[in-house]
Amino acid sequence: MGTCLTSVFAADAPAEGGLLGLLGIDPKTIILQVIGFLVVLLVLWKFVFGKVGGLLEERRTEITTQIEQLKTDREELDRLTAETQQRLGDIENESQAKIQAAIEQGNTERQQIVAQARQEAEDEIARARAEIQREKDEAISELRGVVAELAIDAAGKIISAELTPERHQNIIDASINRLSAE
Repeated sequence: MGTCLTSVFAADAPAEGGLLGLLGIDPKTIILQVIGFLVVLLVLWKFVFGKVGGLLEERRTEITTQIEQLKTDREELDRLTAETQQRLGDIENESQAKIQAAIEQGNTERQQIVAQARQEAEDEIARARAEIQREKDEAISELRGVVAELAIDAAGKIISAELTPERHQNIIDASINRLSAE
């Protein structure tokens, strides 16, 4: 059986080429295929791989640029966030100061209003006391006039009539009763 195989290969094998010929490989074909492959590789390298490589390089550069831009934007955002927080803190402090100032102003105005109300009340009390004193003085003056009139009237009756202690008491009682009736 081993001889049979050898003879089959020997019958099919070309007369030239030795081992490559025995394997059915034509060296010319291989050299042409290698040259064709190199030409195709060169054409691909020149027109396809170069463009694809360029596109890949552009894309890599674009991605790198975008990443750097994102980093820059993030840093700017962080800075703006910190600045905004600082502004909000300042606004909060300012509003607290304004609220405190308004409270203090309100307290001052309240104290002024209370003081003014007290002063007005004291003035009104003083006016009322003055009015009462005036009315009292008028009443006393009027009462003096009435008493003087009664005294004159009593004196006139005493002069015109003879005075006994009982008569004197009756005149006084009558004068007092008249004073009460008025």
